Amino acid sequence: MINIDEKNCGILYLSILDLKINVEKCIEVSKLSADEISNIISIPKFKKYFEKESKNELLICCKTDWITEEIAKHIKISESEYKILQEAVDEKIIDHISKYWRENGKVERDFEIRTLPEWIISEFVFVSGFATWFREKDNENETDLSDLLSNATGESVQASANIQFDKERLELISSIPTQILQKIMNINPAGKIAYRSLDMAIMKGMSEGDSEIAKKMKNSTISLNRPWWKFW
Repeated sequence: MINIDEKNCGILYLSILDLKINVEKCIEVSKLSADEISNIISIPKFKKYFEKESKNELLICCKTDWITEEIAKHIKISESEYKILQEAVDEKIIDHISKYWRENGKVERDFEIRTLPEWIISEFVFVSGFATWFREKDNENETDLSDLLSNATGESVQASANIQFDKERLELISSIPTQILQKIMNINPAGKIAYRSLDMAIMKGMSEGDSEIAKKMKNSTISLNRPWWKFW
């Protein structure tokens, strides 16, 4: 069960993001009380999330270096890979969260079900799954579907298409090499779900648009005694 301090930490972090503000402004944007905010920024395990500056008044802003540390707990990466990942996080994560976690004008997530680091890692895992799929299949300006269709139908098929997908979301990890993305993608099942969801969407569209392909997919599934979508 996620405790109240973890919830408030996540709320405060998403409320601040790229801001550097005083406690009064933190109260305004987060709807937390002064005591709750003071408690969060004073708890040792939460200090990695926030930077505090004391000049004429206390100013609070978000840190991002902890994100790479969290990801590195789950995968084995070299120092050079760590540096690449850190640069991507520093340059893009705040803008990414601000855009894609915004609902009804507010950046938020349900901290009843996940903590802040769990949400961040899941975002990287999910996006890495999508990105890996496209990197494997993109060929110039089209997506090569030959292997996917060949596996599904049991025959050699040559096919390509222009896939409608919000690739701007993949900008978060565009500078990260594929070998690192594949590691991130496998941190939890969300990565494979993202990857396979594109397979499923493509094959659903192809089978609905071409009865002959649908028939071949069905025959291939029966002859192999396992469905094409479990190939991994």
